Amino acid sequence: MSERKEISADLLNLLRAHPVPESPATELGDVRFEEDLGMDSMKIVELLEEVEEHFGFAIPDEDLARLHTVRDLQAVIEKNSNNFA
Repeated sequence: MSERKEISADLLNLLRAHPVPESPATELGDVRFEEDLGMDSMKIVELLEEVEEHFGFAIPDEDLARLHTVRDLQAVIEKNSNNFA
């Protein structure tokens, strides 16, 4: 399995741990945390903490403001998770 597919699978598993309504987005990458999943800021922070713990890096502050969709988060993970195996 490629690194990108592994990251996608792990991210999907982390998202499943958060009870959220179904999204109208057609692709997982297009799913927006607030608008589609109904996540408030606390739920988003919890998710980001889980991502940091799972992938073993701290999300840089400059990236936090740009995280609106699953695709945005996956890009940050891919950029920062040099040790992902």
